Amino acid sequence: MNISRNIKKIITSFIATFVIVSMAGCTSNDSKEVKSNTQVKSYNQESETKNTDSKEAQLHFIDTGNSDAILIKQGDKAALIDGGDNDDEGTVVKYLKNQGVNELEYVFATHPHADHIGGLDAVINAIPVKNVYVSNGDANTKTYTDFIKAIANRGLHPSVPLLNSEFELGTSKFKVLSVANTDDPNNNSIVLEYINGNDKVLLMGDAEADIEAKINAEDVDLLKVGHHGSHSSSTKEFIDKVKPEYAVIMAGKDNKYGHPHKETMDTLKSRNIEVHRSDECGDIIFTSTGNGLKVNCNKGSYKSGNEKGYNQGNTNDSSLKNSQNKINSNKNDQSNQVVSNNKEGIVYWTPKGKSYHTTKNCSALSKSKNILSGTIQESGKSDPCDRCN
Repeated sequence: MNISRNIKKIITSFIATFVIVSMAGCTSNDSKEVKSNTQVKSYNQESETKNTDSKEAQLHFIDTGNSDAILIKQGDKAALIDGGDNDDEGTVVKYLKNQGVNELEYVFATHPHADHIGGLDAVINAIPVKNVYVSNGDANTKTYTDFIKAIANRGLHPSVPLLNSEFELGTSKFKVLSVANTDDPNNNSIVLEYINGNDKVLLMGDAEADIEAKINAEDVDLLKVGHHGSHSSSTKEFIDKVKPEYAVIMAGKDNKYGHPHKETMDTLKSRNIEVHRSDECGDIIFTSTGNGLKVNCNKGSYKSGNEKGYNQGNTNDSSLKNSQNKINSNKNDQSNQVVSNNKEGIVYWTPKGKSYHTTKNCSALSKSKNILSGTIQESGKSDPCDRCN
């Protein structure tokens, strides 16, 4: 899908601002020009020893199906990591308002895939945001364009955070563990460690095995499993390094990708890691006391999903990589073919949604009460859903 000339100008101007990092949320009070996204920011001893005190914080893993939306709140300070898919925007905005969020200190868009940024435009339009942080790279999609438009309309200036930079949230903080610049948007995910007192939470976005090997983290209390529990993430070596007590998996019920995959669940089970899943529990809420975590839902199962066309039996790393490469190489062809394949067929949509769906059972429509059907032309939508197409 082509982006209009004006939007391209906006994106170009924002890309220029990516080399300037706003330090308002960092532990250092000065600002500086960013020479490289891998430059390590230095901190004085006072800032490194700050935040020895802690108070309770809530970590909300919002159930948006096979997508990510994570709210972290401490007192009246709040941050949002990703915002679900396009059809989740109403769910996410309502959830934030129900939690009393009147302002967001930070919005982190881990990477530009629709299942992570689809609802962020609605969030930015509905709730004041102080700082927006994005990964390296962009996307030539309507979803990304809507995200950029919302940022521009609010007069915000997104930036790519520095590796190892820190952002305070009350008496807690985020630390950036990865901001890679590769050809794979998943591996460009902003990886964050959230620290509240002695509690450590690792938020992986969709980062995969190559990035996991480079992550400098160990002995975390909670791991938000990368890429919805895909076999492309959560290697045995990585899990043994970070040693989480809890693992959260954000996956849609009966999703077509088979998330979470058998390899991931077997790894977590063999290490006796307590699992909590949005496809089984819905919204998952952890409370961080600064000296331990509490959770609102029962322990989840180690059951894997059922991905059509993918054998989740015993496979070696090479076959897994080849399988993932085939999926990635066909992705563009599938998205280009979807409109022509459905021109004479029936599609489904919601009045306020941005995308059309090829099945009424799409997980993105699971919470929608007003689902319409007809041809693509009748829908007035030109953007296919990333989940069911």
